[in-house]
Amino acid sequence: MQAKKFLQLLPFLFLSLLWISCSDDNVEPGFDHVLSYELVETISKGEINQRFNNDPLVSGFINFDVEAYKVTYLTPNYDGTEVEASGLVLIPQVEGAVKLTSFQHSTLAKSNDPQIDQEHRAPSYLSSENAEIYLSAVLYASNGYLISSADYIGYGSTSEMFHPYEHAQTAATTCFDMLLATKELAESLSVNMTDELFLIGYSQGGNSTMALHKYIEENHAAEFPITRSAMGAGAYHKSAVGDYIFNFQGDLGFSISLYLWVLDSYDRIYLQKGIPYYLNEPYASEVVDNGYFAISSSNPQEVFTDTFIDDINDPNSDFRDALADNDIHDWKAIAPIKLYHSLEDKLVPYFNSADAFDNMTDKGSTEILLETYTYNSSVEPDAIHGAGGARFFSDVISVYFKYGI
Repeated sequence: MQAKKFLQLLPFLFLSLLWISCSDDNVEPGFDHVLSYELVETISKGEINQRFNNDPLVSGFINFDVEAYKVTYLTPNYDGTEVEASGLVLIPQVEGAVKLTSFQHSTLAKSNDPQIDQEHRAPSYLSSENAEIYLSAVLYASNGYLISSADYIGYGSTSEMFHPYEHAQTAATTCFDMLLATKELAESLSVNMTDELFLIGYSQGGNSTMALHKYIEENHAAEFPITRSAMGAGAYHKSAVGDYIFNFQGDLGFSISLYLWVLDSYDRIYLQKGIPYYLNEPYASEVVDNGYFAISSSNPQEVFTDTFIDDINDPNSDFRDALADNDIHDWKAIAPIKLYHSLEDKLVPYFNSADAFDNMTDKGSTEILLETYTYNSSVEPDAIHGAGGARFFSDVISVYFKYGI
């Protein structure tokens, strides 16, 4: 969820980001999904190597130049209205076939405070400040994965809109429609693709990847059979997360802001009660006036109203129903899934992946794997979530996507 932690841990090994703008509107007659596309950069193997400081451990994965496109397409918002969303497509320049891959990004803060706001790090900007895209996604593309990465609603071409944070249905349809647009663009450019489909994401990206995998298998399995999915540290069990966060006694040890964002998203989509229903003063005014990241307490018993805490503990409340509607830890998957999570992760608790592993296995899923990361005292507790992200992207490209283990 907290991409900033992840970005702080990965090295910023780059010279400069080149913006090479080609045509502004290349829409071809007959496109069903692509509204517009623009080649924004061609990234050479040499440039990618430079981003990783010519590290020999990385250079073996850098095999192809990469063309980067910004794409716009239509997708439904949480209220059902169609919006013109955007995303990034990374196409390896190979003579053979590429592997279609949906890459879901982690949390990017939205705030009126320019020191906090991370709009410019959305995938389609190809910002050097977003190591997850600038380094990891580009590395995967250079290794032969054709990357489809939605900005999500609330970023890129929809930057003025509210981002429905970790709303499973919206995340799934936004990423799936981006996948349709990516495939259509690749076909129009005569890109040869294998019949494989890979899904990957960490933190919020892990949550979005699980939602996407479930959506595809329930609605488009014949059209898009999934090869395998890798999901890191996602909050899949929202009902349990609600119990953990909102009933926590004392200081959480990290900002409560991201959980306020989830709360506000579910309120807008399901309940429409407004922030003052959930938060005591002065915290309600802090959030209403200055956004989630302005809240001055991380003690849930101080922040949340008694009425809301009663809702959390009432199994029949509307808010419990909203949480349950976004539980994506308990279903039968056909294609293989590997979960990754740090045991000591406090920001997104480990039980999310453990519960998904247990419940999905019990439901008869074909193959669910779980890799548990552990850390000693050399890693600060608030850095563990980000440290897990760095390991995740390395492990998936070098082992799981390659060998399935």
